[in-house]
Amino acid sequence: MGNVAGVGVVLMGIGALICFANIGGLEKFLKLRSLKRRGVQGEAVSTLQEWISSGHRVHYHILLPGRSPQSRPLRFIELGVEPRGPVGTVVPVVYDRRKPSRARTGTLADIASIDQSDERLYVKLFWVPGLTCIAVGVLLAIIFY
Repeated sequence: MGNVAGVGVVLMGIGALICFANIGGLEKFLKLRSLKRRGVQGEAVSTLQEWISSGHRVHYHILLPGRSPQSRPLRFIELGVEPRGPVGTVVPVVYDRRKPSRARTGTLADIASIDQSDERLYVKLFWVPGLTCIAVGVLLAIIFY
């Protein structure tokens, strides 16, 4: 392996580390964006509330209209959010029809009013250079190997 191909491998590793540093921000950004675009308002029932070191973990069952009561309930977990009442409380929820487990408590107006400019900025600051490093590294490794 030549020196230039070795630089390509190092660039791929650096790019992967840069992207990995913001994987949580990318996940949050994509979840909110999909809820804004394809979100449907419904209801959910809290089934379990736990206190964890970073706040609360609340488990919900989504109540989908037209779904039979015998079918397995769709669940989602919300972290760090203060519970909206005791276990068994029905709360408004916005969920994605494609994947109902990707949900968030609140109304469509609440979700639409969330400012995502910070998440978008961090996704661009981390993922554009990271993917560029990976692409350049792959090219260098393929061409000079």
